[in-house]
Amino acid sequence: MRDSQIHVNVITLVGSAVIMVLCCRKVKLSFFVLLIVYFFVLQILLFLSSYFGLSHEDLRMSDILSILRPVLLFIIYLSMAEASRRWNLINSNLFIVIIVISFFYAIVEVFFTHYSFDVITFLYKREYRPELFFTATTFFGTTYYSGYVFYCLYLLSFVRVYSQKKAVDKLLMLLTFILVVLSLSKAMIAALLVATYLLYLITLRGLLIKMVVVFLPFMMIAGLILYERNISTFLMGTGIPALKSLNVLLYNTQSSGTLNVRIEQIVHAFESAQMFSPVFGAGLGKGVSLESLPASFLYRYGLLGLFFSLFIYISLLLVSLYKLIRCGKERYPFYLAFFVWVFTLPITQFSGVMIEQSKMAFFSAIMLGLLVKPRCEND
Repeated sequence: MRDSQIHVNVITLVGSAVIMVLCCRKVKLSFFVLLIVYFFVLQILLFLSSYFGLSHEDLRMSDILSILRPVLLFIIYLSMAEASRRWNLINSNLFIVIIVISFFYAIVEVFFTHYSFDVITFLYKREYRPELFFTATTFFGTTYYSGYVFYCLYLLSFVRVYSQKKAVDKLLMLLTFILVVLSLSKAMIAALLVATYLLYLITLRGLLIKMVVVFLPFMMIAGLILYERNISTFLMGTGIPALKSLNVLLYNTQSSGTLNVRIEQIVHAFESAQMFSPVFGAGLGKGVSLESLPASFLYRYGLLGLFFSLFIYISLLLVSLYKLIRCGKERYPFYLAFFVWVFTLPITQFSGVMIEQSKMAFFSAIMLGLLVKPRCEND
């Protein structure tokens, strides 16, 4: 499937380059200091990791794009973050059209699988994968890609709801919520639940209501423990894939094949880094399955890269929290959505490194643009 997506990566890169050229005279790099530092350091680390990988990886001229991956990602991030900062994407009609079309597409995909699966398989050039039956991969090929995109759109929909409080905006937020659930990505569903809880906890007014919301998770956990057998039997007995997936998430995580695979990949990446260079990594990872962020960073950037990314994450989290506390009413929904997105990154990046996948970087950059978007009013 990776090979079949090269055309998508090229289209994403070319589109981003065009956007950057159009905005290059107006881009204020001071807005993206963390972004510049982040990708510059990763590029240096990847050069060093590639050197240590020469002993076991057969590098060719075609691998030049892989070696320059941080530079290419920087182009995508800078262009789309700037576009998100300057253009009113959230309140556009295109935003509504994307969500509505995706929702109806997902309904056909989930409930009319026998009619749609051949078409989907042809479009994405992927192998026959029955485990994706009754899941909404929509236009993104995999459950966690699809779940991540609509999770981002869910947070963007919240900005509309908070700012305008229109019925159509609440409907959009509901549709994106359903789309994430239909993806059946456990990591994205977990992030969705955490995000929803945080949004309600932070935005609800009244001390009594906030106290109820604070204690609600503890009461729910107690109920899940006390009535484990009844709830598990019900979820499994329905025969609905989404509810079965929820049962695995709640009560039987050890039987989750994807979770076990991710853990095995992290262990393999750590052992490989120890063998070649624990500090700088073990190479590009050609032919190695590295889906989660810890596995990918340990292998490609070593312990130094992993700890550096952790430092950048904490910095981004603190900056977003500072902006959220200090911002005015008009800027509040932007900073809140961004803060929640950053807060849940450890969950969303466990299934796949969406912040480093070219297609997913497109949406991640839009979220990053929220951090500096309100400042464009002063441009």
